[in-house]
Amino acid sequence: MKLTPHLISMFVSIAAIALPAGAEAGTQAQSWFLQQGYVPPADTRIIACHGYGCSRRLMLNMDQSLLERAARLLKAGRSNPEAERRAIREIVKTYTAHLSQALGGPPDTPGSPPQMSGMHGQMDCVDETANTTSLLLVLEEKALLAHHQVERPQSRGLFIDGRYPHVTAVIAEKRTGLEFAVDPWRVAPGQQPDILPLVEWRQDS
Repeated sequence: MKLTPHLISMFVSIAAIALPAGAEAGTQAQSWFLQQGYVPPADTRIIACHGYGCSRRLMLNMDQSLLERAARLLKAGRSNPEAERRAIREIVKTYTAHLSQALGGPPDTPGSPPQMSGMHGQMDCVDETANTTSLLLVLEEKALLAHHQVERPQSRGLFIDGRYPHVTAVIAEKRTGLEFAVDPWRVAPGQQPDILPLVEWRQDS
C-alpha cells in the first residue's frame, strides 16, 4: 500500500491519540492540538484546518452572531444533557456552513474522497475534528456548556481490522462521564453532524 500524505497524517493522528493523558479534559483536548502540530483556539481565535491533515490553515475569529446564537441555543438546552447535545448539533451545523464559506474553494465533499487531498477548502476527518474541537473549546471557555466537557479526540479503524482510520471530536457528560462523538465528516457543511455515544461510533465502519 502506498502511503500518501493523507494516510501518513491519519497514522500520526491515531498514534498521538493513543498517548496517555493525565490532565483535565479541556487540557487533554488542547494537548491533542500541540501533539499534532496544530494550533489550539485562543479566546475566539481559531486556526481552521483544511486541505486534509491540516495541510492548509486559516486564522479566523469566531463570528459574533454565531456566538450569540450558540449562547441562545445552549441557554435553551440547559434543562438536561440531551437538550444540550441537540443545541450543540445545531451550533455545529451553523459553524460548518460559516467555516466552509470562510475557507472558500469548491464545495466540501462529504466523506472526504482521497483524490481531494490538498485542495483548498476540502476537509478530511482530521480537519473536521480539529475544527469541531476548536469550536467546542471556545464554547467551554465561554462557560456556555452546562452538562458537557470537551474531551480529547478519539479514533477508530487501523486498516488491519478492515476499517479505514477515522477520528472525531468528543464531549463527555459531566455527571455520568458518558462520552459522545461529535462528527460532521459524513455530511456537507451546514448539515447536522452525528452526535452519538462514542462506543456506538467506534463500532461503525
